[in-house]
Amino acid sequence: MIFVSISDTDIEKCVVLIEKYKHVELRLDLIKPDIDELPLLISKAETSICTYRTDTDPKTSLGFLKNSLEFGADIVDFSLTKPQEDIFVLSDAAARFHKQLMLSYHNYEFTPDRKFLEKLINEALAYNPDMIKIACMCNDETDSDVLLSLMGVSEKIIPVPMGEAGVKGRLKAYFHGSPLVYACPDGEKPTAPGQPAYADYKDIDRIIGLIYGKNKIK
Repeated sequence: MIFVSISDTDIEKCVVLIEKYKHVELRLDLIKPDIDELPLLISKAETSICTYRTDTDPKTSLGFLKNSLEFGADIVDFSLTKPQEDIFVLSDAAARFHKQLMLSYHNYEFTPDRKFLEKLINEALAYNPDMIKIACMCNDETDSDVLLSLMGVSEKIIPVPMGEAGVKGRLKAYFHGSPLVYACPDGEKPTAPGQPAYADYKDIDRIIGLIYGKNKIK
């Protein structure tokens, strides 16, 4: 499934984009909504991922994601580097509301070697999340291929190659069945390096349709 990352600080524009794309990632750390604006944003989505990325204010991140679950978010994305007790709190909240927990690792400098990444995945699996996102900056196509190969470790893995060298890898991940992929709204700035526009994935769908006679977009 394709999730379009929404990040605009204008709540009305966010609503328009959510209604257009339906399956969305709400970058709450960039949107910066008031708590009482969360129900509106989440209610407009058919499927929503809520995330709040911050290294300086972990309690705010945890609070926003707990509130997102209460307001009906389908998936919450929480960093694997956060304190263990916070991960368990969010895991319990997701289970209580019958929603999904994604644990994520981001490296904006480089792609670690496969041994390190496999160790990271095992650490994440110990929390029994529904999904594990591994997003790393790629310096070349080899880095991107390392991330894509992680889908063979567990069906929960979502590889996210970042940077110019990762663009092709993101499209490959979609083609080869990643549980989900991220896009930016057409004509808007990406929320992560190398993030393709929604239309780029639609182009892949057209090719799949021509070859196999079916449409992959959902």
